[in-house]
Amino acid sequence: MIRGCLVNNGVCIGLSEVMACAGKSQLLSFIDELIPTIRTALCDSVAEVRESAGLAFSTLYKSAGMQAIDEIVPTLLHALEDDETSDTALDGLKQILSVRTTAVLPHILPKLVHRPLSAFNAHALGALAEVAGPGLNNHLGTILPALLSAMGGNDMEVQPLAKEAAETAVLVIDEEGIESLISELLKGVGDSEASIRRSSSYLIGYFFKNSKLYLVDEAPNMISTLIILLSDTDSATVAVAWEALSMVVNSVPKEMLPSYIKLVRDAVSTARDKERRRKKGGPVVIPGFSLPKALQPLLPIFLQGLISGSAELREQAALGLGELIEVTSEQSLKQFVIPITGPLIRIIGDRFPWQVKSAILSTLSIMIRKGGIALKPFLPQLQTTFIKCLQDNTRTVRSSAAFALGKLSALSSRVDPLVSDLLSSLQASDSGVREAILTALKGVVKHAGKSVSPATRTRVYTLLKDLIHHDDDQVRMFASSILGIISQYMEEFELSDLLQELLELSSSSSWADRHGAVLMFSSLLRHNPSTIFMSPECPSILLRLKSFLKDEKFPLREASTKALGRFLLYQVQRDPLNSTALVDVLSSVLSALRDDSSEVRRRALSAIKAASKANPSGIITHLSLIGPALAESLKDGSTPVRLAAERCALHSFQLTKGTENVQAAQKYITGLDARRIAKFPEHSDDSDESEGEAASS
Repeated sequence: MIRGCLVNNGVCIGLSEVMACAGKSQLLSFIDELIPTIRTALCDSVAEVRESAGLAFSTLYKSAGMQAIDEIVPTLLHALEDDETSDTALDGLKQILSVRTTAVLPHILPKLVHRPLSAFNAHALGALAEVAGPGLNNHLGTILPALLSAMGGNDMEVQPLAKEAAETAVLVIDEEGIESLISELLKGVGDSEASIRRSSSYLIGYFFKNSKLYLVDEAPNMISTLIILLSDTDSATVAVAWEALSMVVNSVPKEMLPSYIKLVRDAVSTARDKERRRKKGGPVVIPGFSLPKALQPLLPIFLQGLISGSAELREQAALGLGELIEVTSEQSLKQFVIPITGPLIRIIGDRFPWQVKSAILSTLSIMIRKGGIALKPFLPQLQTTFIKCLQDNTRTVRSSAAFALGKLSALSSRVDPLVSDLLSSLQASDSGVREAILTALKGVVKHAGKSVSPATRTRVYTLLKDLIHHDDDQVRMFASSILGIISQYMEEFELSDLLQELLELSSSSSWADRHGAVLMFSSLLRHNPSTIFMSPECPSILLRLKSFLKDEKFPLREASTKALGRFLLYQVQRDPLNSTALVDVLSSVLSALRDDSSEVRRRALSAIKAASKANPSGIITHLSLIGPALAESLKDGSTPVRLAAERCALHSFQLTKGTENVQAAQKYITGLDARRIAKFPEHSDDSDESEGEAASS
């Protein structure tokens, strides 16, 4: 056998040498004898013979051209289908491929990619890819779709072979094949089949992790694509995309990461919008950011920008971190609270423009809300940082710090020292800083009012009561709002005295005093309404509020409308059967719809809407009063008023609850309006209490 092997090997070598020396016409005259010999040798059981036959084929191809391919390759391909000859035939193909890749590859690949892919064909594609090398560049569109499909298929024998072949294929290409490969992988991640999206994501990660090519220019597109894939409907695809994202980001030099901040923010925004459309309401969390190490791939991009970037880049990094935290689950966020919060506190303490500070404060505020108790180690630093920012020259920074400080107080077990500091600062502050301190104080009593001691609460009450009739509108609004919140913790005798003082103040000749009194009534009706309803002064307060609807000062009319709206809301919730009292208050609110100010009219409509949402049956029985007024408001010359009237009509007429309500509404409004408004989403608007929350009472 050894002698036979040597003879066959010698024959092939001799043939190569003879063909190389012979002229083309001489060679072609013996073509019919040469082809069968080489064809047989390419399928020989001995590797050395097949290798020599490959060289002989190359020499023959120079003269015979396509005839050599047409008469040899089909036989080898056919031999692949025979279990006994498949291995030697595959090696034979590899031999001719190694010497004539460009010419032979287009003939081999179509035969091997027929679906469903067999185990042998998957193996053969991998073996041939290894030999073909960069020659595969122009054939990725043929080979990859079949391999991606098989990688995610149900045949457990084919899966690993297809995966191995795909891994080989992506690593053998050179620079000229990158564009073609990326194009195929992007098609894959956009496929309608989850298994193909999953396979493509895996290959992207594998390629960026293992390739020796320069891929930095391709990284941005891949990072963006994979982030969007983190909101995929298939959880397995999300997990694979997350792994791939880690590999792509890790392949990028550290100093280049900050340049990706904008594209990452855009991609996160796109993924968030996709998830929001799918959820149709409620908090939005991107599935990929609910995984155990959710933020690990993207955190280095933002932290690098935050620590070493320009002022503008630091601002973008801080804002991006906030957006990222928003769409991360609270459980997954826990392990990242310290790595994120530490650098944010460090940077805000440096001398950076107000835009950077404002962005950091915004993100810290989000972190407080979502990170919760995990922020405990940073409480002293955060509190010091926020208090310092209350004195900043820029209003935006002061305002952001105030809101953040209010939220932070909910995590603290001792808030008295903080409240005392704020009160001391309030007495020594100018107008700009005063507003920020009042905002912070409001947040503290709102989030941690129960933790404020009686002595400190009394100090708050004493100081702020004097601010109810302050010259500045904003100060009056804040003071009344804060006092309304702490009224929940005051003694009965204190509240009784307060109501007496407010009634006296409401008859003052100073409109600022009257305005302060109405704001305080309104705040009490929001935060502690039973104080007024259970008081013997309730009828007097109601009369006073009604009288202010005709006041010449617009702020008084608006504040009275708002207070009466809250009166109506409490009445319809607690005592809807007292029809006389309900109609009395409702009529007063409806009278505000004839006010000259569009803001007063809009406020009245919001009040009726809130009452309708709170107790639909309690309001719908009074449609004979509400209907005509709503009809007029739907024709109002002010767009905000018309929009408010539409929302009010939706809830007052209960238009989403059936066609009979739509028909009943047509007694007051046109059929066209009724049917149009009935199509509005029922829960698309928030309570009017969210409006002007900063200073609103």
